[in-house]
Amino acid sequence: MKDKFNLVGTKIKQFKLPNSRGETNSIQDFLGQSVVIVLFRSKN
Repeated sequence: MKDKFNLVGTKIKQFKLPNSRGETNSIQDFLGQSVVIVLFRSKN
């Protein structure tokens, strides 16, 4: 799949999000790992 926005490999700003277990994870927790972030848009 082609990266049409040229975002692969770019650094992102710090942020925190809840996971499926109700815990909060920071992007810093995954330092040195490959990370894929998927955002779902609500229909409401």
